[in-house]
Amino acid sequence: MFSRLAFIASMTLTLAACEGTGLPGSGSQQEPAAQGHKGPPDVSPLEAPIETGGGKTPVATVNPETYNTAAFSARGNEPFWAVDAAGSTAIYRTPDNQKGRDVRVNRIAFAEGVEYIGVLGGRPFVLTVRGDDCRDDMSGQRFPMTAALTVSGRTNRGCAGPASAEVAQAVAAVKAPAPAAPKAARAAAPKPASTKPAPRPAAASATPAASEGTGEMPPAPDASAGSEAGGGTGSSGVPAPALRLPSTPPSVSGDASTDTPTR
Repeated sequence: MFSRLAFIASMTLTLAACEGTGLPGSGSQQEPAAQGHKGPPDVSPLEAPIETGGGKTPVATVNPETYNTAAFSARGNEPFWAVDAAGSTAIYRTPDNQKGRDVRVNRIAFAEGVEYIGVLGGRPFVLTVRGDDCRDDMSGQRFPMTAALTVSGRTNRGCAGPASAEVAQAVAAVKAPAPAAPKAARAAAPKPASTKPAPRPAAASATPAASEGTGEMPPAPDASAGSEAGGGTGSSGVPAPALRLPSTPPSVSGDASTDTPTR
């Protein structure tokens, strides 16, 4: 009985070694990988959402505190300044101008806060508000935001916070004038003409000078007068006929002149 069981066990091991399967340690069994879906989806994306990838974590590209604030009130010390900004208008106040100057601005959001950009007096006017805590260095009052004002080429630091509803409404209702267009460059003035020496007067000619009173030249000599002065020669230039004179009789003495001629 024992020999029979041993024979069966030896035959089982032999068959297992030949096939290489069915026993632990004799080899790893690799199951075929399941193939995914091929071809177009079975359902419409409008009926069931199609998963295209893993979930993505949203990343903030702007500061939410400043981005969600519609109007701001900012101020600074040394020198004192204050700005209320809402919509497309900013009101800039200084000790010299308590009423304030209205400035047309554009609001731009960036990673750390917002900016109001405009033009005042032909130069950039920029109010920058960031979502960092701030403390007034004179009063000690705390604000939830910092502010920087660039005006007239100078940057002043200060603090800011959300404007009250009354201030925001009043500022937004103001329509600030558009900045003046830049003046056109003036054309260069023409260069003065170079001075040249005056021309020398011409030498005096033989022509008789004009009469002093009238400024006219003397009249030309008359042709008829010339012909009379020239011995009767006409203006045509034809010579006059020669004159014949009788011969002169011989001179006689005084005695003979009293005798009577003989016949």
